[in-house]
Amino acid sequence: MIVPAKKLVLITLRDFERRVVRRLGELGVVHFRRLNLWEARELLEVELERAKELEEACVKLAEIWHGLYRSGLEEESIFRRYVEVRDELRRLYALRAELRRLRDIIPGIKAMGEDEVPPAEPGAELSTLLITIPKEVLGKLIARIEGLGAVVKHAELPGNEALIYVVALKDRVDEAREALEEIYHQEIVFPDYLPRRCDEALSQLDIRLPELERRISELEMEFEEVKGKLLWTVDEGGEYALLSALKGEILRLREELSLEGRAEGAGDMSIDEAKRILGEISEKYDSIRRRLDQIRHEREELEKVRSVLSLLSEADVNLPEIGHYENLAIFIGVVGEHDIGRLEEALRGRLALIEALAAKDGRALLAVTCLKEHAAEINEILHGSGFESVTHTSAELLSRPSEGLEEVSKRLKALKAEEEEILEELMELRRSAAPKLMEIHGALELNLRLGEALMGSLQTDYLRIIQGWVPADIAGWLSEKLEEMRRELKGVVAYRLEEPKPGEKAPTQLRNPRIFKVFESIVALYGWPDRREIDPTMISGVLWTVMFGLMFPDLGQGLAIIGMGLFFIHALKGRRILGLDSGKIGRLMIGMGLSASFFGALFGEFFLIEIQPILPGLRPGWLGDPSSIIWLLKVAIFFGMAQILLAITLSALKELRNGEIISAIFSHHGLAGLLAYIGFALTAFHFLGITVIPGVLEFPDLGVGALLSWPFFAMMGGLAMMILKPILEKGEMALGMGSLLEAITAFLANTLSYARIAGFAIVHAALAMVVHEMMHASPAMGIGLGLILLNLVSLSIELLVVSIQALRLLFYEFYSKFYEGAGTPYRPWRL
Repeated sequence: MIVPAKKLVLITLRDFERRVVRRLGELGVVHFRRLNLWEARELLEVELERAKELEEACVKLAEIWHGLYRSGLEEESIFRRYVEVRDELRRLYALRAELRRLRDIIPGIKAMGEDEVPPAEPGAELSTLLITIPKEVLGKLIARIEGLGAVVKHAELPGNEALIYVVALKDRVDEAREALEEIYHQEIVFPDYLPRRCDEALSQLDIRLPELERRISELEMEFEEVKGKLLWTVDEGGEYALLSALKGEILRLREELSLEGRAEGAGDMSIDEAKRILGEISEKYDSIRRRLDQIRHEREELEKVRSVLSLLSEADVNLPEIGHYENLAIFIGVVGEHDIGRLEEALRGRLALIEALAAKDGRALLAVTCLKEHAAEINEILHGSGFESVTHTSAELLSRPSEGLEEVSKRLKALKAEEEEILEELMELRRSAAPKLMEIHGALELNLRLGEALMGSLQTDYLRIIQGWVPADIAGWLSEKLEEMRRELKGVVAYRLEEPKPGEKAPTQLRNPRIFKVFESIVALYGWPDRREIDPTMISGVLWTVMFGLMFPDLGQGLAIIGMGLFFIHALKGRRILGLDSGKIGRLMIGMGLSASFFGALFGEFFLIEIQPILPGLRPGWLGDPSSIIWLLKVAIFFGMAQILLAITLSALKELRNGEIISAIFSHHGLAGLLAYIGFALTAFHFLGITVIPGVLEFPDLGVGALLSWPFFAMMGGLAMMILKPILEKGEMALGMGSLLEAITAFLANTLSYARIAGFAIVHAALAMVVHEMMHASPAMGIGLGLILLNLVSLSIELLVVSIQALRLLFYEFYSKFYEGAGTPYRPWRL
């Protein structure tokens, strides 16, 4: 069942908008509507008067407040001046945009060879149109308008626009306008205050625009000054970006401080307070981090020095004096002994001397001497060869390695103690900051979600206009809750619940019995139902399941599919496979398995082993009986005919419910189609002499005489009604003939398409016959290749193919006649 939605329109003051949206999120029943540009314009037009009344009330309230609590004539009128300046700026912005637009268009008029602006009023015999259109449709539109006998001139404008000047006979101008309705365009009308001559108009625009810019600049400065004096004015520009930046800083601190757990907070903390606390914590953390990095860097450098001093003290060697020589540069450093050869190879052919001073534990202390003019090149080679330079180390330490080693060890010990103190300080910051960071994170998450909910809604300087959708059956309950909220907030909320307009796309909610709920996912694959449609969920569940069982009749494999469904539900609980919840897949498989088991028992198949069929008239190995195959084909075709008749009936009911009387009666998916298809089917039955139910429903073989039976005339009557449809709708006769040809072709193609049901059942029975023959020929081969391999193939490839084919019949032969699936699912916003 489709639950239609009612539209909620809610208006509140900007100061209360987040409290209102938060309350709506706690109620969790409103599907917020994000407006596009055209929807916003339409809503503004509808709500403009109400918004003006409420804004005027705000103005009066502000004046009373200033009069009561602030002294001075200027203070009392400040809010009124704010409104005056704002309204004047809006008017001037619109005027500036208009003048700039005209300044771009006039050169285009001149480029077409016209010295004057085209007249706005039509003449005695001729009318003119001046329009702008996208460049990509220029050629197509010109050809179409010229076909009306009109004169067309055009010129390019800045951007992706073109200017078109049309001169047409007065009685043909409406046809030209109809051609324009098919594309996006803007008609240009020049204001009366501009001269008609292009050069004079441009001169006047060049004078007026700078004056207008100066006036706008003055008013903008005054507006900011006046706005700053208003106590309750909040600058929300960039607030969402600020919240996102603060959240990023929170996440950085949480990661670096290793804080786990969910972000929780009441969300009552103000953004300024959150920003202040976060800044303090961040500053303290960054200070600790800098000190810690400095200590660790110093420790790393001292460890290198200690390694060098240890080598020197044990080897008892004297280092070459490191000083500022006029022509020489000396590099001293440590390198792995296995890298010495690579270093010598890299320096070969260059004026550099390598001297090994000491070695220990696979590391060597080297002194490399070169000319100063080659120092940069040699230094680069050394660094590329793993050379760790200690040239920067104090010469005094290197000159007395034993004492230097002791000093370095003491310093390292002191640095380690200092590092431990800083780490303890960091842990203390982690303990103290964790609750605050979690609270701030929760508040920011909440405010970000509130900001997302407000996106796409309309706002003025004082008001927020929110639109949403609510299921019609809980609209009364929501109204009570909104009344409670309105009383709590002292009446700053105005709202109404109304039916959606005819062209509005409202979301819908499906409510079906639990056993059929899983089949909503199949409906959603085709498209979600619109509020004007019929919910196909329960019918889909029955038809799809039955078609699968008919095409996959096997008792044993059906039980296996049920087991696979239980595995998906319990063992893979919570996982998503192919975009679907594993639980839904499992429940679908249980339905498929039950259907396969039922028809498998009827047709006598158990894991591709032929058993005694329950269905009277069938025997094991029934595939060898041609009459059984014909009977199965007839069952498939009759089943398809019943589906097509059901689909056409549902289509006619839908059109009647939506007030489309002509379509419900004369459409090929309405009463006319129903009559024509029944006539078509019965005529075919009489022509061939079909037996539907032996002894109950049998049709005599009339041959060509079927063309004189009443079903044939019923079919012709239905086809004639289809031809009348476009005539009644004041359309063209050709449309009726096209609909007629489509109906005749579709009737035959759709009906025969259901023969695939019998085809797949026969394929499955053929596999069982193959297993039977293999078991008789060789039991080992029959068990290995037959029972094991072919059952695996059936439970994988055949299972998938049959599922898709059943879905194809449902979508293209059944849904296509009555169901569009152009709706939107109802997804309420919740906190």
